[in-house]
Amino acid sequence: MIPRTADGATATATATGYGAGHDATALLLAELTRNGRISLRLACSRLTTWESLLVQHVLGRGDVEFLAAEPGSTPDPDPDGPAGPDPVTLTRSPLAGLSLWAPGEPPGPEAAPVGRLRVPAEVLDAVAEETRVIEAREAADRHEADTILRTWEKNGELDDRLARLADWVERVESVYILIGRDVFSKSDAGTNTLTRQGLLTGLRTSPVDDWRPADRLFVVLAHCLFVSGRSVRFEEFNGLQLSATGLREFLLDRHAQYCAALDRGPGGAAGLPLPELAQLVRDLMHDVDRSELMRYRRINGLTFVKNERLLDFPLPRDPETMPELVARHGRLNLGVETTGDVRADLRAMTLAAVALDATAEADPGPAPPGQGAIGELLAAVVLSSIVATDADYGMSSSVRDLSGLRGVRAGSPDGVLALKKGDFFCCCLPHPTRMAEVGDETAAILWRSAQRMMYNRWHFAPGEYDRAEIPEKRHYFFPPQVPDIAEHAEHHHGGHVASRVRYTIRAPGAQVWHPPFTVFGHGYRGCYDIRLVRMEGPPFTTTELAEAVRHCSLVDELWRTLAQGLQSGDLHVPPVNGFDRSWYESRGWERLRPFGLAARGPAPVDPL
Repeated sequence: MIPRTADGATATATATGYGAGHDATALLLAELTRNGRISLRLACSRLTTWESLLVQHVLGRGDVEFLAAEPGSTPDPDPDGPAGPDPVTLTRSPLAGLSLWAPGEPPGPEAAPVGRLRVPAEVLDAVAEETRVIEAREAADRHEADTILRTWEKNGELDDRLARLADWVERVESVYILIGRDVFSKSDAGTNTLTRQGLLTGLRTSPVDDWRPADRLFVVLAHCLFVSGRSVRFEEFNGLQLSATGLREFLLDRHAQYCAALDRGPGGAAGLPLPELAQLVRDLMHDVDRSELMRYRRINGLTFVKNERLLDFPLPRDPETMPELVARHGRLNLGVETTGDVRADLRAMTLAAVALDATAEADPGPAPPGQGAIGELLAAVVLSSIVATDADYGMSSSVRDLSGLRGVRAGSPDGVLALKKGDFFCCCLPHPTRMAEVGDETAAILWRSAQRMMYNRWHFAPGEYDRAEIPEKRHYFFPPQVPDIAEHAEHHHGGHVASRVRYTIRAPGAQVWHPPFTVFGHGYRGCYDIRLVRMEGPPFTTTELAEAVRHCSLVDELWRTLAQGLQSGDLHVPPVNGFDRSWYESRGWERLRPFGLAARGPAPVDPL
């Protein structure tokens, strides 16, 4: 493939030989950032120290030259090139992406040649000097990690820690961490060096002295990451370099952000041992979730990286007033007038919907189509979130029958473990007008997305139980807990490609600033949500993320009302029907009364 510059034009430097310096560095910038789809900061964070420093030195210089590699060739020194040091070799590989190899350094075995950069000798000298400074600090910080590892080995706890690490890795969708040139990965869709290829198993059968330095570092740092916030912290280093210095700086940064959010002094965190610093970050996290700042994650689908951020979004994060579409549905179809207390009004709508469904069960006749009144109320909330954020489509998923969560004793997981994928549902709906161009494909797109969410919901269901309570062979993921906003989600994910998922928002519930959703003696997170999709740009912003979070508050109130009534015996809560293959294939969303209201637009305002 001929590399392209950031604006999409073919780079002139690749055509025949060495190009002008600005063309060469523009080409390098385009390759690193995937034509602007990844920030330069993020692109440099996945490079080794030497590579990153070289990029920072050469970008914008006019005396850097590029020589393209012929397809299938191995770059050799250019006998006709100008005198000076050997060129820097550029390669690309599925795992490491673009790599830069120092003069005389042999490229990795799976690296496909891209070309060479001829870099002035004084630049290479400066990069070497700066690399030595950074590597000296890293060596000192690695000494701490090695000491921790040797202590685990001496105390006889290393094998148990390796077993736990292997289990944690299995609870996260993708791990893709770089330590120097070594890759530590776990993916159902791609490479899996950690478990499928046996890296962690091999470490359990080998003495520490036989481990690679990168292996020793990964085991210690991965444990510290988990302590600081469960295995989702692994994803904050997906596609990036993980180093001892880098992890300490990451935890100190996170600690400083949390302290600022809580208006607390940072104390002496910089001098703490790494495991203690990780635990301190974890302890502060719960307080931050009840602060005026909301934790959320930014996801880049090209690199798998999921970075936590803080958004100024004061509590309670509920809608100030009932969204218009939901209010109209409540008034016209459920007979509920809004009072200004949004949660109380949603609770009244839920109870009215339960009563309608009970009447329909007792006297089959004219009734809300397919999915029942509860499903239709949920659809009203989903449609409102879609319209409010200008999404192409959106969804909410959960268990069909709440009574299925009941175990043989309060809080036991046997009810959850007995559930199958079909015991979950996904209400996936299109924007009333934005998907018109998709035409007949709409039903297939929605059903594919719904199926994926039903599977995900089944996969998340046991994730809030203690590991000892889950059978060894029951695979599951830790459920998402904080909202996220993603770009380029279609990369590396066949389901996203099929459903044209490019930009997304996810707002999970029960939200971390509220108590868990508790039913039959056990609390759950990530057991329902609002998810939104755009098939084309522009990307979603934090404004739309906040709107999704507000709508998830309504979903939260709906399920809490149902659970409370079910457990107290005050309500007969039937399963949510519909939202299955036949519902989507028959375009069941078009029969939803809220969809008709949304298609007609806002209600006219009465003149004064």
